Amino acid sequence: MAKSGSGLTARLLPAGVLANVPAVAMRFGVDAWPVLEAHGVTPELLEHNPLTPLPIEVHGRIVDTVAAATACDHLGLLLGQYASLGNTGPLRFLVVNAGTVGEALDAVGRFSPIWYRGIASTISVADGYVARSIIVDGTFPGSDQLLTAYLVAHVKIVELLLARSWRPTLVRISYREPASSELYRRFFRAPVHFNEPRHEVLFPEELLQQRVSGTDPELRQFFHGHLQQLQTGAVDDIVGQVRRVVESMLPSGDCSVDRIAQFFAVHRITLYRHLARGGTTFEEIVDQTRHRLAEQLLSQTDLPLVEISRLLGYGNQSALTRAFRRWRGTTPLQWRRELGTARL
Repeated sequence: MAKSGSGLTARLLPAGVLANVPAVAMRFGVDAWPVLEAHGVTPELLEHNPLTPLPIEVHGRIVDTVAAATACDHLGLLLGQYASLGNTGPLRFLVVNAGTVGEALDAVGRFSPIWYRGIASTISVADGYVARSIIVDGTFPGSDQLLTAYLVAHVKIVELLLARSWRPTLVRISYREPASSELYRRFFRAPVHFNEPRHEVLFPEELLQQRVSGTDPELRQFFHGHLQQLQTGAVDDIVGQVRRVVESMLPSGDCSVDRIAQFFAVHRITLYRHLARGGTTFEEIVDQTRHRLAEQLLSQTDLPLVEISRLLGYGNQSALTRAFRRWRGTTPLQWRRELGTARL
């Protein structure tokens, strides 16, 4: 998990990884959208801003709630089968242009924490076999299903690289054997051991040297450098991290400094001190984030003002109007009309 130079760290995952929850839930006759929307995850968010960070606990609560509603004890197994590299930003270009499977998996482990903070992958080699482990930061409702989904996702990544069906030699799962355990064995097509210390897949070491066809060395070099720059920013920019958390929490209506400080495991006074070193305050970050998002939503969508107010964490539309007058000297509706984007 990425950590800042000052010791702050946020446990966040992209909202887009939840995109297939409704489709999987509907297989059991359950509409998952009320659960998603109750946590601020809307169809518009998933379609237009899938990399929006959400606390890992929110992901866990959604998955756990849907698993209970569907009575599906293998929801993570199903969700992982939909996995792609679509929610990894520019990392997907480095992965598909890696020279070998080993290089690709190394890139995933090294750079995915830019977007996936709180869940990580490690790799170890012993006796001719590689163990690819998935680790989640802490235990919370739904964490077991998230672990399984990400383990399956790594199997799908290897399949993508090899352009053919592939399965590991052995699979280990870190929770009790569920009633649906046969479905695990059917998917992995390998022995699956439950009650293990960690989630991991094992496969022959020679797979790491397997060449990936159709790659571009120049693109690989470019995106490797680009991701190194992003990684440096993700590690060192405390203000940027807090901005991303604030943006993800605004729709919940609970974006207080105490709430945000919880995600960094510090007291609010400590959070204020770190932000002061960055030349800003929590209140300024919230205000600036609301201003930016308000103009984006007003100019790029036809959402009604009451919905925009909710997405910005305001209790009512009047609060948005007062804030917008302060920012722009006019009302949101007048500003939208001047841009020619008023609702018809």
